[in-house]
Amino acid sequence: MNIGQVETLLGMTRANIRYYEQEGLVFPQREANGYRDYSAEDVDTLRKIKLLRQLGLSLEVIRQLQQGECTLDAALTEREQALEHERAELDWAAQMCRQIRLDRTGYESLDAGRYLERLDRPADQPGHFDLRRDALPTVPHPWRRYFARSLDLGLYEMLWLPIWMLVFRLSPPDSVVGKLVSGYVNLVLMLVLEPLLLSTWGTTPGKAIFGLEVRDENGAKLTYRRALDRIWVLFEKGLGYGIPFYDIYRNYKSFRACSNGETLPWDAEQRLSYTIRDTRARRAVGYVAARGALLAAAVVLAFQSLMPIHRGAITPAEYADNINDIIRYQELDLSFRMEDDGAWSKISQPGVVVFALGEETRPNHQLTVEDGVVTAVRLEVVQQGEKFFYPYTMQPQLAVLAFGAARGEYNCISWTLENLTKYVVDRGLESYTLETHGLRITQEVEQEGYEAGGYLLFAEEEADTYLHWVFTIERV
Repeated sequence: MNIGQVETLLGMTRANIRYYEQEGLVFPQREANGYRDYSAEDVDTLRKIKLLRQLGLSLEVIRQLQQGECTLDAALTEREQALEHERAELDWAAQMCRQIRLDRTGYESLDAGRYLERLDRPADQPGHFDLRRDALPTVPHPWRRYFARSLDLGLYEMLWLPIWMLVFRLSPPDSVVGKLVSGYVNLVLMLVLEPLLLSTWGTTPGKAIFGLEVRDENGAKLTYRRALDRIWVLFEKGLGYGIPFYDIYRNYKSFRACSNGETLPWDAEQRLSYTIRDTRARRAVGYVAARGALLAAAVVLAFQSLMPIHRGAITPAEYADNINDIIRYQELDLSFRMEDDGAWSKISQPGVVVFALGEETRPNHQLTVEDGVVTAVRLEVVQQGEKFFYPYTMQPQLAVLAFGAARGEYNCISWTLENLTKYVVDRGLESYTLETHGLRITQEVEQEGYEAGGYLLFAEEEADTYLHWVFTIERV
């Protein structure tokens, strides 16, 4: 029969049965699918264990009985003598209760020391025949434990993602393979950092928010070695090595076991104590706040990654670096790069072009330089007799980002909120002037023989066309 049937038949909890298996007192067979199959002999063994435990025999004595190292008569005789002693203790404890009541001592005035000298039994000891003490301390709150771990993994991600995006200038992984790799990076950091946290702090940030702690059998913090062994078992049996779909299955199995009050393998194998301080609602509020903080950090990181790499007063070379970094990071066009004088040059580089800036007319960026520092950027296109004109909005956006966002008056938040690049796009082919944060942005459009069609200008029928487009961004 399965463990559920055994529970019903014997009136024992799943945690009790698993515990006795871990103690080597019962050995059910495993079927091909990994489930335990309890024989009639196993059930009879468990029934004997239940009886003898409720009579107060220790697990060690029961193990000796199974191995023939002592007789049942000798064990019961010793237990009977112990019960006589316990009965005397209990009778005396009852007398002590009566005496304290007769002394009419209140809680505030209770001289506990005087009474404890005469009564040395631990006040928090379970009842003599209570089987709950036969299960390792654990936390039957799977969702709390799951959210605690997910928060820890989110924190681990925020340790490496800024380096990935701001130092190596790589976009966040968004492909299936990229997300799988980033997931394993998080797991590697978990394998490295969690043992360190458990051995020094006794918990992790996610666990601390929910009041969760992991201790050894003596209530002390784990050694680094035991914490490391624990996390490896969790990686295998709880997270399924991070293998897609298999990890979902392992999470489900762990959820079911935890919900049933079982001690999970990574704690059971080392007889560790997993405890919770309380289940107050403020724990959930703390989790939501921490998640919100992580989300805010991720948003700021995303904004910061879009800022130019050179800030303040920039040289022509730094302006070109800003342009080329924006193109590379946002994968706009890998076939052109900007030189230090603001001119475009064709490069031969294999790969897929995600977005083309336009090759027929790619205006160079005319730089105004004073004392070695760029003070203005000018873009200009003059064309005559062409059938249409495409407003090269990507070029003004690049200039605004590389030069405007480099201004010290901006940070990633204020720049994103002002969103000058969107402003430039939305104005299309209008002539306008905008002054903001020490910048002046000007667009001047002169044209003849064209009519507007969305963002494009199309030549009117049999018309002579002329267009002069100038975009300027400068310091004021």
